[in-house]
Amino acid sequence: MIEAAVARRPTVLASAVRAAAVAVSGALAMLWAIEGVVKVRAGFGASDILLVADGAVRNTRVPEWFAPIGALMRGIPAVFGVGIPMLELLLGAVFAVLAVGGLLALLRVRGVAHRSPRRVTTVAALVSGGTLALYWTSDQLIAQYPVLLVLSLLLLAVETLTPSAVVATTEG
Repeated sequence: MIEAAVARRPTVLASAVRAAAVAVSGALAMLWAIEGVVKVRAGFGASDILLVADGAVRNTRVPEWFAPIGALMRGIPAVFGVGIPMLELLLGAVFAVLAVGGLLALLRVRGVAHRSPRRVTTVAALVSGGTLALYWTSDQLIAQYPVLLVLSLLLLAVETLTPSAVVATTEG
């Protein structure tokens, strides 16, 4: 009886880790999708990018190393005006797929791998954090950005610090 409990412990831990990753991915999906939808509905575009880039030039809170990024933003504002909302929507979609896939794996749906797509999750979390870093360095901080960063870092930590043996462990 004790041996069975000890043998199941990695599986319980693996399930808890996967459940946490699913919840965090779901929250990130929702928050990034909302960000993208708000920008699209508001008609976010080149003029908004120019407002950010021009404001960063005069803002003492913006670090000097942001100048080349600001210059690039001023050079192709239409690309950034379309790209930023699309990036946010894409992040929302990727995190949603990760959350749904993770949930199906937790529910042990046939045909769904019980292993997390670690590379996709890691890249998505890094892009999420990098996007937030871009926003913060241009002094564009709103209430949900710290939450998004904490969730991105938490997901990154779960995916990179959890031993593969624990994540891949299944009952059976």
